[in-house]
Amino acid sequence: MLGWLLFVSFLALFVNIVTLPRTPLDQRAPLQMLHDSIGFIVFVLVIARLVWWFRGSAPNPPAGLPAASFNFNRAVLLALLLTFAAEATIGPFYAWAEGRNVGFFGTYLPVLMQPSESVRIPTGYLHSALGFYYMMLVTIWLAFGAYQHFRYRVGLRRLWPGAAV
Repeated sequence: MLGWLLFVSFLALFVNIVTLPRTPLDQRAPLQMLHDSIGFIVFVLVIARLVWWFRGSAPNPPAGLPAASFNFNRAVLLALLLTFAAEATIGPFYAWAEGRNVGFFGTYLPVLMQPSESVRIPTGYLHSALGFYYMMLVTIWLAFGAYQHFRYRVGLRRLWPGAAV
């Protein structure tokens, strides 16, 4: 269930991410509040998934899939989860550095720093670069999963959220 919650939350955030830059500047405030709010939800779910990841035992690979190939899937998924956590950690500092409040559905976090161009620029670039990085990771996940499906006949359903990876 956690995998599906994370998937649906991130999908909603992704739609927001695609919509936000295409919206006129004077109309972005509601979308930015939604971005912050859904981003916070994704962050909480990712932290829960990472705790589960490190406290639980590793699942066994499906029959017919070599352990090394299965472990590659796990490495890509772990990199994706860590990237989401880094995005959500950097995001508020980027917002505060540009002088924007960070909120969760209308309740705002305390501002931890004053606007700063010297913080805004590197955090903004890093936040954006990590966004491209997780898109690359998702592409690798899907491409390698398709390869495994055709090479080892292990099925594509195991790539869906909630599967044992």
